Amino acid sequence: QPRRSPSPSSTTPGRGSSELEMSARVSRRLVVIGVIGAVAAAMGRVTLSFVRDEYSQLSEMIGWLGLDEFTQERASAAQQAQVVAIDRLTGASKLDGQGAVELSWTGSRHVPGLRVTERLGGGEPMRRVGSRALVVGTIRMGFGHHRIAYASCSWGLASAARFPDGVYFHDLLSIESAEAGLIRETDKFYRTSSKLATELGGPFEWLHGYMTSSGDATSLRSTALVAARLAPLVRDLPRGCALVATHSLVALTAALANITHNLVNLVIDNHPQWFVVSPKSLNLVQGPRNYLGFLAKTGRVDPDQLRLAGHWIPRDLVDNIPDDCARRERRRHRAAPLRLLVPVGGAGAQRAFITKLVKALAPEVRAGRVKLVLNAGDHADIRDALLAALADLDLRPALVADIHQARALADAFRTADDAPTPPGDHHRERNDDADEAPVTLMAFDDYFAAVAATDVLIRAVDLLACKPSELAFYPVPKLMIRRVGDHEAFSASRANELFDGTEELRTVPDALHYLRIFNSNPEPLTLMNRAIRRNADAGVYDGCKVAIDTVADALS
Repeated sequence: QPRRSPSPSSTTPGRGSSELEMSARVSRRLVVIGVIGAVAAAMGRVTLSFVRDEYSQLSEMIGWLGLDEFTQERASAAQQAQVVAIDRLTGASKLDGQGAVELSWTGSRHVPGLRVTERLGGGEPMRRVGSRALVVGTIRMGFGHHRIAYASCSWGLASAARFPDGVYFHDLLSIESAEAGLIRETDKFYRTSSKLATELGGPFEWLHGYMTSSGDATSLRSTALVAARLAPLVRDLPRGCALVATHSLVALTAALANITHNLVNLVIDNHPQWFVVSPKSLNLVQGPRNYLGFLAKTGRVDPDQLRLAGHWIPRDLVDNIPDDCARRERRRHRAAPLRLLVPVGGAGAQRAFITKLVKALAPEVRAGRVKLVLNAGDHADIRDALLAALADLDLRPALVADIHQARALADAFRTADDAPTPPGDHHRERNDDADEAPVTLMAFDDYFAAVAATDVLIRAVDLLACKPSELAFYPVPKLMIRRVGDHEAFSASRANELFDGTEELRTVPDALHYLRIFNSNPEPLTLMNRAIRRNADAGVYDGCKVAIDTVADALS
């Protein structure tokens, strides 16, 4: 009898059941994936609805600015989510921006004739101030914005007759309030980011560079939302006054408080980014890159809201350009030691670079070819680091601890420069003990002195070595050292093209190479000083003068 072939099930008894189990598992997984997908889609719709509703409410707070029309760009869903997230992360959402912080003023301890605002206390109430006042609004974030504010005040005080109700220095951060606390937290984040970028480099430097150079319309919306919460800090200013803002956040705050009659925003840097300009105000810029960039490249700013003014420079520096440049040229041609001023920025983010630079300069200092003036500002950690480095190098610095000593030092430098050089002694200057010191270290407990000392000494030095901050625009020969933030690269380029500064030198050896060129050949620095005089004749450094004349004309 023929044998029957075995059935598959009889030879593999578990195969059928295994296939059924596998099919069931796949089905269950598909069901789970489907459920997860449905839940994710539902959550996405809920999140999107929440973001839209939240963004709509936030937009109402800043609707008066008309940012979509100003930038000609509507926020995408992703950008709306970014704005909502930043509003929560900054802590701005905790404040409602309602009401007014009452203000008073007292006379400045540092600048004769200047009035400084504060929260209403023992001073004169601001509500009694008339409308023909000049208010210079700023925020103490780093040194640059305060530097521009004091520069503006110097021109305002020189035209005091045009502001019969006074000239006022209004720092939003100095007004004791919850709103000032919001600014303080934002500043703390920026300082930390700056220090990580310079001390650690790598991805930290890339991220900080990206954040400081990619200010799109979304960043302007987020900045405006912070400004909306700061509005109580400006509502007690005199109605109809002239307001010059040295920080876009101040200009936006004023605009949202409906102070737009005579509002001027001094735009920083040399890189056109949306968050440095403000609608409802006249935006003055320092150079053609920002002017053309805002007109054509970045967006379509109304030409009536934009004007090329010049650099933000104190009156004292501008008025003395011819004499100061001539003095520097005489020093170079008699081979005087190169007097080099090295200030630290307001965020205190250059400790490693400047310490290395000081060590590299030690042979030049010992040889008497360089006289080094260091300004550690109000940063105790940098002061201590520089003192330790100088001690290791066996260099004992002369110490300057207040603004009066800084002014005396600058006067001593100029007195030495104007004194006749003894015959046959071309490498020695007649000067006092402070000038004889190979190194001078300035370090302050007072914020004003930390900022002002650099401006005071600039007139009396041969060369300023600084990162390309607002100092990149100053009328003094400059050694542009490593930037802190990619936006600063364009400020170095501005100085280099005007021939009042070098290109950006990102390493200590490169900086040292240029210093040796300047010390061995008088021609480069002589040409830079001549370029500064030509720039001055063309009005390049008249930005603050233009700003003050503009608001004064509007008052009259």
